[in-house]
Amino acid sequence: MNLFEMLNEESREHNLPFLVIGGHAVSAYGFSRFTRDVDLLIPKEDFQRWLGRLQLRGFALYHDGGSFMQLTSPVEYQLPLDFMLVPAETFTQMEHAAREMEIVGTKVRCPELRHLLALKIHSLKQGPKSRHYKDFVDILSLAEVNGIDIRSDSFRTLCLSYGDAKIYDQILAFSS
Repeated sequence: MNLFEMLNEESREHNLPFLVIGGHAVSAYGFSRFTRDVDLLIPKEDFQRWLGRLQLRGFALYHDGGSFMQLTSPVEYQLPLDFMLVPAETFTQMEHAAREMEIVGTKVRCPELRHLLALKIHSLKQGPKSRHYKDFVDILSLAEVNGIDIRSDSFRTLCLSYGDAKIYDQILAFSS
């Protein structure tokens, strides 16, 4: 059983929803890139239940960042798990619009493209500077592969809603 199959099983059996975000979701939307972990978005209230279930399978918490948790993985699953915790209302909105996609031969749910871009833009505003280059590349590549005009009013509005004018200007400059 691969990691995504195991996550689906835990989700189904214990009513623990999740969405795949990060590099695997970016790849599912057509821009393949290397990633060293699996990133999941979950309701904040579900983290302790997820942690308990995953500890039974050999995972261990190694970083508690408040709304960003990281778990080491047992050898059989190979990749560590990172959890982004969001309020239940935010998760529900994203889950309703989510798309079923195939990752490593397994069907999982990923945020719709607009929401995935919003997460990347939010990361530029809130996340560590060490991630900025990767997030800029992801945003621009997702836009290009999926036919999104980064100069459009709708993309600018997305940037202003989840980032700010400076981030929007940086995206435009980075694209040149």
